[in-house]
Amino acid sequence: MVDARYDYCLGTANARLKKALTAMLAEAGYYSAGDGKSGPDLLRRLRSVQPWLVIVDTALPPGNIEELAEIIENDGLAASIYINTTGGRLKNYVQLSWPSEAAVLTAVADAVCTEFARKKKLQREIESLQTKLHQRKLLDKAKGILATLYSLSEDEAYRFIQQSSMEQRVTMAEMAGMIIKEPERFSSL
Repeated sequence: MVDARYDYCLGTANARLKKALTAMLAEAGYYSAGDGKSGPDLLRRLRSVQPWLVIVDTALPPGNIEELAEIIENDGLAASIYINTTGGRLKNYVQLSWPSEAAVLTAVADAVCTEFARKKKLQREIESLQTKLHQRKLLDKAKGILATLYSLSEDEAYRFIQQSSMEQRVTMAEMAGMIIKEPERFSSL
């Protein structure tokens, strides 16, 4: 049984396919967060609902399914599975031929959702590290400015930034930004 947090959106204009997929996914514990009967409609739904999973019929109008797949992937909209009802092949995307067994669909859905969650976690960690690096660069630049303009040691400049940030109730990165923007404001050193 899948973790209850997994919701999905379905992209198909085929009522029979929608009914079959919905039944398979409901049986496995997934729940529907909506659907789209065209590529643009599906993208709007994905952006507003932000489901874990999207299942897309390769015959979804208005046409270029590879372009739709690229948008879903590049924008990190959801884990995706493409149900191949047209016989064509999509490069680099998870596809299942139709008809497919419920157990296969469920196993693939579980796998892509797990991988999507892992990818999202890594993206958050990267963003956090980038933020910390940016803050460190600001702090180093501000310390350099203080050291150069006011003949402070690196430790003294750091302590000044730390003390000033506490007094003004801002983060050290914000304080460093103020020093970089208006170094003459701190001429009382």
